[in-house]
Amino acid sequence: MIDFEGEAVHISASPGAGKTTLCLGIVSDTILNRGRVIWACRKMPDPDRFREILHDIDEQGLMRISILNFSSDFAGNLDLILRGTEDFGRDDVVVVDDWCENHGRARKDDISAAKKLSSIAHKTNLIITSSSYEDASGISDSGWMTRGGKQIESTYATFLLLKHPKKDGIRIISGEDVVILARMTKKGLEKIVS
Repeated sequence: MIDFEGEAVHISASPGAGKTTLCLGIVSDTILNRGRVIWACRKMPDPDRFREILHDIDEQGLMRISILNFSSDFAGNLDLILRGTEDFGRDDVVVVDDWCENHGRARKDDISAAKKLSSIAHKTNLIITSSSYEDASGISDSGWMTRGGKQIESTYATFLLLKHPKKDGIRIISGEDVVILARMTKKGLEKIVS
């Protein structure tokens, strides 16, 4: 659904919009296409949702997924993530789910770690996710702002993932020059083809 094109990708989502679900779908596609995955996260995804989306993957495929729960110390675990990607290529993906806290400003050390991590995007696929927050200033067209500000926006191709305001189960994925509609299903987000 999202074309990486050698860019680091930041998915910023409104609460409950499905950023983890979107990334689990990408993980499933990667594994089914014989790729490898590093899934680094602040907290583990819901195990039922994890099983539901990844249920087509056999035991050998599951062996190609490395999971790192970094809790509240993304910056402190960055070297471990980077070492894990040393032999990664274009068929592989690194997902950092909730690279920063979902409240307040992103910490400087997390922003610095995210910027440093973006250096691997020239050789492998990279996605970081965060929770967006409501725009009280009125600057944003969507009503939502992304975490990390200009430093992350200048380093990552940023996509907003939002619940459709009028259609239950429909999500809007918007980036610089792209708007995608997707349906929430048991297998993850499915692109709606018009």
